[in-house]
Order: sequence, then C-alpha cells, then structure tokens
Amino acid sequence: MPDKLSEKYNDSCVVLFDFLKLLVSGEGSYEKVIKLFAESSDNEKSNPHVVLNKYMNALKIFGLKVKKDNGYYHLLSFPYQIDLDENDLEALSLLKSMCKSLPPGKNKTSFEKFLEDLELRYNEKTQKLVDSFTTSSKTALYSMELSEQIRQCEQYCQDKFKLNITYLNKKNIEEQILQCSPVEVKYHKRKICLCVCTRDSSRIMEIPFECIKSVEQLPNMTQSSHPQAMTIVFKLKGKLVRNYRLRDWETSQGVDQDGNLIVVNKNEDFDILVSRLMRYGGLCEVMSPKIVRAMMIEAIEEAIKNYNNN
Repeated sequence: MPDKLSEKYNDSCVVLFDFLKLLVSGEGSYEKVIKLFAESSDNEKSNPHVVLNKYMNALKIFGLKVKKDNGYYHLLSFPYQIDLDENDLEALSLLKSMCKSLPPGKNKTSFEKFLEDLELRYNEKTQKLVDSFTTSSKTALYSMELSEQIRQCEQYCQDKFKLNITYLNKKNIEEQILQCSPVEVKYHKRKICLCVCTRDSSRIMEIPFECIKSVEQLPNMTQSSHPQAMTIVFKLKGKLVRNYRLRDWETSQGVDQDGNLIVVNKNEDFDILVSRLMRYGGLCEVMSPKIVRAMMIEAIEEAIKNYNNN
C-alpha cells in the first residue's frame, strides 16, 4: 500500500519545481502563480495565498530569494551560482556595450536576456565585485569622457545620420576632417574604434576613439541603412590555400587554375587588411581594387627601405 505521506511530499516537490520553472522562465505572473497553488491545494478549504507563503518559506530555507514586482514574481538568486573574477566582469562589460549598438530585433533581445540571466546567477563574491565596479577602478577601460563619447557614437550608428569627424591621422599626427556614414563601434583586444564608411562609399575605416577629437552629426541620413564599402579580392598561394581561415566578412571563390585560393573581403579597414596580408609575404597577392594594390606596394617598399638604409 503506497505511503500517503510520501506521496504528499512527492507532490509538494513537483509543485515547488513547477514554481521554480515559472520563475526561471520569467513567466511568474501573479495570476499564473496563484493558479498553480490553487490547483495544488490538497483540499477545497486550502487558501492559495497560504500555500504560496508555505512554498516561499521553503525557498528561503534553501537560500533562494523571491521578490514580487509589478505583478510578477522574480527569482533574485539561483540554486547554482557563478563565481567570476574582475577579468570576467571586464569582458561582460564590453559585451554589454557591444549589445547596445545592435539594431533592435530578435538578436538584441536574446543577447540582453542572456546577460540578465547570467547576472541573476552571480554568487555573493561576484555581486560584491559588481557593486564596487566603478569607472575609477582598474576594470574601467576608458575615462568618463571617452566612455560618454563611445555611448554617443553607438547612438549615431543607430540613428544612421552622416557624421563629420575630426581625428588625428595615424601617420602624420595631424588633424583631418572626414565626412562619413557610421557603421558600428568595434571592440578589439586593446582598443575600441568607430567603424565608418567614407563619403564616396569606397572604403571602410576604423578610427580609434583616442584619435577622435570631435564628432558632429549632420542633418542628412545615409543612403543605405547598411553602407557597403569596396570589395577587396586577393589570392593566396602555397600552404595558405589549405590553412587559411576565412574571417566572418570574407567569402571564397574557390581555387583558380593555378591552384590559388581566391578570397573576397568586404568591409575591413584597408590599413588593417594590408598589415594582415603583409604577414603572408610572397604567398599573398592583392588582385583588386587598384587602390589597395597601391597600398600594398607602398607598404612593401617602406619595409624594403628599412633594410636599404643599413
């Protein structure tokens, strides 16, 4: 004969897990929670609110905190928790900033939900680190002034209006003015750049924020919501044909009759691309456009001068 007390405990555990499921999914509305406990009442006289309080106390015993806000019950702590250090939080801070620059839609919503779910799982030590996470700490990568400029430029990328940017040229260390269309804010390992498309849409440029002196938003909008820059085509030879890893912004046109891999590159800063291709030496040749071929030749000649002067 089944043990009625054991059956009652089993039923209670199922209800508790159903309650946790509602909380974790973010669907713990007052109506759904009350309905859940009304259905679980062991007799008609049981009050759903009394049953709810009983299970809330059970969660407290296990160290789980629940808060009611705007008609929804929210789980403030989880059964399993994550221990993160300052480097982890620094990486998450960059991810949050990147998320802000994403266009509205499913990807941005899903990413924000992922970050929220992650934050809910911080353990006590990690939460204390977050609370002490200020712009003056070592985890703050940029000054307050630069951080504000980054946030403003992320907004410019969403607004799609053209910009006038005054910046320091990396070669001449002189101020230059560029009229362009903002594309996105790019986060690299050691720097953060504003990625723009030049006025004639001939090339993509990445301008480090530390080089930007001022940004002026113009009244005219970009002609396309996603400005497209010139396409660069280069071929790779030898061992690179088999070992080269295509970037996200690159596609392959296959192998030509001589066994060379043809790569099509879109929306990469010309200077960055030329520096990268220079590493491949004689195993790489830029095919088009002429402007990038000329930049490649100039970079090679500059490198040769370093040896001719000795």
